[in-house]
This record gives sequence, structure tokens and C-alpha cells, in this order.
Amino acid sequence: MIKSGINIIERALAREKAARKQAEKILEDKSLQLYNLTEELKGANGQLEQLLEEKTSELEGVFENINDAYIIIDLNGNALKMNDIAIDLFEYDLNKERFNIVDVIYKPDAKYAFKSFGKLQEKGVFTDYTARIITKTKVVKWVHINASVIYNKLKMPVGAQGIIRDITESKRTAELIEEQKKELDVIVENSSLGIVLIKDDNIVRTNEAIQKLLGYTEEELSKLTIKDISFKEDFSESKAYLKKMNSGEIEDFAISKRYKKKDGSVLWTKTNVNAVRYKSGKIRFHVALIEDVTSERENSLIIDMINDVAKAILGKMDIHELALEITNKIAKYLNTDRCSIYLVDQKSDILEQIATYGKKTNNNNKVTFSKGEGVVGSVAKTGKAEIVNNTELDDRYVVKDKKGLSKIAVPIISDGHVIGVIDSEYNKKNYYSKEHLHTLHSIANLVVMQLKSAINLRERQKAESRNKDLLNELEKSNEELQEYAHIVSHDLKSPLRSINALVSWIKEDTKGKLDETSLQNFELIESTLEKMEQLISDVLLYSSVGADTNEEQTTDLNVLLEDLKQILFVPEHITVKILNPLPTVYGDKVKLQQLFQNLISNAVKFNDKEKGLIEIDVIEQKSYYQFSIKDNGIGIEKEYHDKIFKIFQSLNVNKESTGVGLSIVKKIVDLYQGSIWVDSVPGKETTFYFTLYKSKTGTK
Repeated sequence: MIKSGINIIERALAREKAARKQAEKILEDKSLQLYNLTEELKGANGQLEQLLEEKTSELEGVFENINDAYIIIDLNGNALKMNDIAIDLFEYDLNKERFNIVDVIYKPDAKYAFKSFGKLQEKGVFTDYTARIITKTKVVKWVHINASVIYNKLKMPVGAQGIIRDITESKRTAELIEEQKKELDVIVENSSLGIVLIKDDNIVRTNEAIQKLLGYTEEELSKLTIKDISFKEDFSESKAYLKKMNSGEIEDFAISKRYKKKDGSVLWTKTNVNAVRYKSGKIRFHVALIEDVTSERENSLIIDMINDVAKAILGKMDIHELALEITNKIAKYLNTDRCSIYLVDQKSDILEQIATYGKKTNNNNKVTFSKGEGVVGSVAKTGKAEIVNNTELDDRYVVKDKKGLSKIAVPIISDGHVIGVIDSEYNKKNYYSKEHLHTLHSIANLVVMQLKSAINLRERQKAESRNKDLLNELEKSNEELQEYAHIVSHDLKSPLRSINALVSWIKEDTKGKLDETSLQNFELIESTLEKMEQLISDVLLYSSVGADTNEEQTTDLNVLLEDLKQILFVPEHITVKILNPLPTVYGDKVKLQQLFQNLISNAVKFNDKEKGLIEIDVIEQKSYYQFSIKDNGIGIEKEYHDKIFKIFQSLNVNKESTGVGLSIVKKIVDLYQGSIWVDSVPGKETTFYFTLYKSKTGTK
């Protein structure tokens, strides 16, 4: 059954891999076209990065249709182009910082990485590169990479491209599947019960126990049918039950049945058959659990009890509910009122009681043992089951609840590690038998996989709970920070206004007594105070972006711009033109007004021409609008194009500029998941571009 599931996953992965290779071929062709064009343009301005930005639209459709990270690098490993998935994967943004592929190589995998890059340089391509990377925030991830060299028309290498898939989760899933497969194999091979997997009466698989019972090898049994090893009378009875199972009347059945051993002798058994169905309800396999009957009554109870446990735990993922079902079934079988399950914390080596007969345990009645402490701790340490016939004679025995004179403890083992212990006590000596031990071993093997899954689920839930608490703390911190910004702004403005008032009083009191220099100094003080108050107001406005709760609505930008013309001071020598009708967008009207107001004000402040001109335009794209605000002012040097969007980064001396305006603009654009950039010719013109999505949620 596990192999069948794995085959399905492998076939799905194969189909996905083929689809990825086809997508990679398309990307390679498109990227080659882009780089050939880039090389032709490179002679004009020598800026490969700028040309790639200008030709981004040629690859836009390809980026939209690929679900993996995609990156283009130069021959030195510097990243030139990344799609959004690559930005999320590596946590580097080329709009904000430089990024070299060496930055994300995980040191333990460095030798393999450089060897693969050498292969890329030598052969022009490498495929199926699987290794670990380390992101900007030091998170280690597994990736699968296919890469190829990009050549120009002269067949000279100019860069490389790669498609990177984050396989961290799929690798974990594959490891989990492999782990569960191993656990299932351990259960099957070490089970004291004979296990037979049957399809259409043919024997598909058997475990070692049934092979020994019947005297056949696994290969010999695989060539036989159930009819071949069954007595005629017994086989007809089985057929009747199988008919009911096929019709859906029953899901399982148990019968006393004889089998023909290889040497001709008879094997008397209790056989329990379960159906494994497709989603459609059609039977896929039959699973037969076969027990050699040495003691009719005892073994009958064992089969019933194991079957009850299997049914009771089916589908349960809560660790306490799962353990409670198991303890209740075992206590009923052993006829005792004391049965518990302990889990082993692998980090602290502490055994914690998670359920005892009749109730789950909690922090108020929790019982714990250190590994090696008591009989339970000894079993957890050695991995060997024990029966204590008289606890009064065993120095290890520790009374943590009620005292019992007989004790049995069986380890629950997964991949060679003890993950838990089944423990039971009785108030009389010499109560537990080897048959009891044998049965508890079978139960331990039966429940180990389900218990391990429940442990993993509990750990994941704990992690999710911790993450939720951290998010709540972060939200609270943001609220406190917002409140703090308002308080600080208010407290700073108050003394500034007092200083301004004092300066005015001094000037009034000393009117006609101060020389020209002193008056100029007072004017500088007043000007500085005014700038400081404006700076505080701008900082408060910056901190408020994203925290306001204004209702979002559809806003006609044509109306908004007309309103702004009435508010803004635009000198007579500067003309503001709207080149094309503006669209109606969805958002916070106040923030949209701040966005356009800051950009237009910025264009007015830094215009040094006798006839100033500001042009506002828009280009409609598939899922978003691209706006531009162009002026013929002083321009901005290219080296400052990124710096100007950071708070307090004013590049020109201007008493009206605090260096906050453009940072507010960027924060608003980021709030709506858009992009903003600048194009400028120093001394001639500057154009600010930004994008806004058409829809509420918006995806480009």
C-alpha cells in the first residue's frame, strides 16, 4: 500500500518535472532573445541592468506563468534580474540592495556548489542540482536548480539564468513518507502476527511470521493463492464473507481457519481480514492478520483486543485521545484498572504520562519519570520490555500513584528510538504472563506510526501557537509604537512653540536695541524652529501611514487632482498638465491624496526653470495602472535614485524640505503592494513612476 502511494507520488513528480523542463526551455529561449537584444544596446549606454529593466515587459508573460523562482546573473554571479518568487525565496530585493549568488551558498554545501558552477561554465548547463541555501535572514532551505549559460550573437557567454524550486517541504514530506514506510516495515516484519496482503485471491506480500508458520519462503508464497493454502470447507466460508465485503455489507471479518503448511500439516488460526478501498469504494486489497491458536480463549481475546485498538485509533490525531483509547482497551484486556502511556521527550529525557486508564492527564495530575528512573524509566533507557512479578523485591520500583505488586512495561519503538512506554500494574503478585507481554508488544508495534504522527502534530500545533503569540505581541508593539510616536510628536512640539514665543517676546522687548546681526540670528532661530515643527509633523505623518483606519473606497483620480489644484500652491511660472484621463481606483482617499500631493509638491519645490512644467500621465496595464509625474526641474543624480526614498534623505538644501515626503510616498505605494522608481537627467528633468493595482487585492 505504501509502495503504491509512493509510485503515485513518483509519477506525479515525473509529470511535474517534464512540465518544468518545458517551461525552462521556453524561459531559455526568451532569455536568450532578451540578452541578444541587451548586447546590442549595451554599446549605447553600457548599462546592462538598465537595459534589462527596459525590456522587462518582454519576459512579463513568462514570469506570470512560472511558479518557481527565476534569476539572471552576470558572469561574476551578480544578480541582474529576479522574479517575485525569487525575491521571496532569497529575501534579497534588487530594488534595494545588491545581491551575489555566493551570498546564499550554504557553507557545508559550498564544495558541491562551486563544482556545479564549474560544470555550468564548462558545459553551459547543469541540471538537477539539489542542495541547501541560506537566505538573508539565515533560514536554511533545500532547493532544486536547473541553470544554463546565456550567450550573445557572437556565441560569447554574457550571463546565466536559473530556475530554482523550493523543495524544503517536499523533501520533508518525502522524508516523512520514507520514515513512515520504514515504521510500517518494522511493524510488519516484527509483528508476532502473520500478515498477508491479498489482491484478487493472489498473495501479494507476506511477513516473516506467516512464512515461518507455513514453512514457505516469501517467493514461494507469492506464486500461490489463498485457495492453494486453504482447506475447501474453510475457503468456502471465507468466500461468503468476502462476498459481503465486496458488496459493502461489512468492512472486516474474523474467523477460525485452518491453513495447509508446506510439510502437509495443519495450522489452526484465528484470521482477521480487513478491506482497503479506493475512494470510489471498490476494494483495492485485503489484509489478513493471522494468529496461530495455541490457547483458544487467550488468542481470541488478543485478536479482538488488537482489532478494537486498531479501530479505536483510526483517524485520531489528538495525542491524548489516542493514548486514552489505547490504555482503555489494554486495561480491559488485562482486567486491571491501572494502565498508562508515557511519552519520551528526546531533548530532556523526561517521560511524561499523557493518559491513564479512564482519563487524560493534565498539568494538575501529571506523572513524570527521568530516563533510567524506576522500571518505566529503565525500559525507556534499554528499549527492552520487563515483567516485575513482585515490586517489593525490586529496588527500582517507584510509587507515583497507587502501589501495585505486579508490573509490566513495554517500549514503543520507532526507528530504533524509544518514543514511549506502555505501563500497567496489578494489586497481586505474579499476575502478568508472557502472553500479556507478547500482546502488548503487538499493540506497541500497531500504534507506533499513529502515535508518531500525533506527536508530530502536537509539536506543529505548539509551534503554531508560539507563532500566534508572537504575532499578537508584534501587533501590540506596533500599536504602542504608534501611540508613542503621537505622544513624542506632541511633547516635542510644545517646547518648540514655547521657544518660538520666547524669541518673539525678546524681539519685542528689545525692539530698536539689537543690531542687524542679532536680528538675523533671531530670524535663523525662528526659521529653524519652523523647520523642526514641520519635521515633527512629517515624522508623525510617516508613522501614521498604514496605521489609519480610513474606509477604502473607489476614488476618481481626476476629481482628486482637481481638488489638489485648489489646495496646493503652484507658482504662476509653473504649469501642471494631465496628459490623459486618470482612472478610478480603489483605496483610502486620504492616502491617495497624500501620494499625489507629495510628488507634485516635490516637483514644484525643486523646479529652477523660468517656465516650469509638470506632466501627469497614466498607462493602463493588464492588472494595474502605471502613473508618472514628470518635471523639468533640477534632476537627480543616478547614484541617489534609491537613497531619496529613505526617510530624512533630502539631497538639496531647501527650507521647505524635511527629507520625509518621498519616504511617505514609498510607504503608501508599498502599502498597496505597488512599485515606485525614478528616472532623471540631472539639470534637465525628473520622472517619478509608481503602480497601483486595479482590483482590491491585486496581483500583477
